Amino acid sequence: MAARGVETAVITQTGSYFFDLANAKGWTTFGLDFSRRKNVIRISREISELLERQAPEVVHAHGARSALPVSLLPRSKRPALVYTIHGFHYDRKGTGSRQFFKLMEKLCIGRADRIILVGKADEAFAHKEGLIDDPQRWSQVYNGVELPAGCAIAPQPEFDIVFVGRLHPQKNPLALPTILAAMKRPHVTMLIIGGGELEASVRESCKRLGVESQITMAGTRSRTDALELMSRARIFVLPSLWEGVPVSVVEAMKMGVPVVASRIAGNQELIHHGETGLLADPQLPAEFAEHISSLLDSPQLAQSLAARAASFASTAFTIESQVTAHLRIYENAISQSRLRRPR
Repeated sequence: MAARGVETAVITQTGSYFFDLANAKGWTTFGLDFSRRKNVIRISREISELLERQAPEVVHAHGARSALPVSLLPRSKRPALVYTIHGFHYDRKGTGSRQFFKLMEKLCIGRADRIILVGKADEAFAHKEGLIDDPQRWSQVYNGVELPAGCAIAPQPEFDIVFVGRLHPQKNPLALPTILAAMKRPHVTMLIIGGGELEASVRESCKRLGVESQITMAGTRSRTDALELMSRARIFVLPSLWEGVPVSVVEAMKMGVPVVASRIAGNQELIHHGETGLLADPQLPAEFAEHISSLLDSPQLAQSLAARAASFASTAFTIESQVTAHLRIYENAISQSRLRRPR
């Protein structure tokens, strides 16, 4: 954005990875506490004060947690609002909570001048749920994903399989030791990068299934460290139960690491089975085991899948295309905001 002559400021969670990164890069950065939803009125007031001082032409809110406090501001008190939806998650809530969080989404959507979806699966879901009222306000834009310079698969990998992600139920990490056990190959190794609430359960499962010696758990790492570790493996595996458009899969594809992932909506947007990777049922570890074994047994197949995946990802997921799309959307949002403001 700066290279295009756009001045930007960041408002994000105090002490978060993005907060530290933005400060390190010298960006204008403001920290707020978004961690408690019940403080939305206070957060809204603090954002209003920041907007009054900074006087931007457009606010780009990522996710409902940041969009909601901006949505509560009167139109006369805020600039144009662009809202990026990073996946819909309310359908996985309980019956009562589901309706509440759907209403929150509808409020954010209704108050936004332009809405961005990061994947086609989210667009299909929004249509099904009746969230898209005016299609002219909606756009689908892939996230640009760039790798650090020199980031590529190692000539002689140290690990056979790598997983990168939060050890959270969404990512289905408890499937990992089960997949390895189903392979029945005691010399195959797996690297697990990430931390989370299921870490203890994953370790316990490794012991119970007798694959503890085959698995290395690296814990939470910075993105740069995680990618460097990912480059040391032959195959990337992601057994998630649901996804938007997973960045980790795009990173693996760009790096040249062949991917075996869940046969779910978000992954299917990236992977065409047998062409740019392999897909398996997240509830069937044996299917994952079979696909991984086939890639280990056939380096030529692994290489051809990885090459086609890298070609696709390097074209579809660029920062340049994302910035170009966002600037066009900002201009439209500013125009729309001026029309909607009370005279």
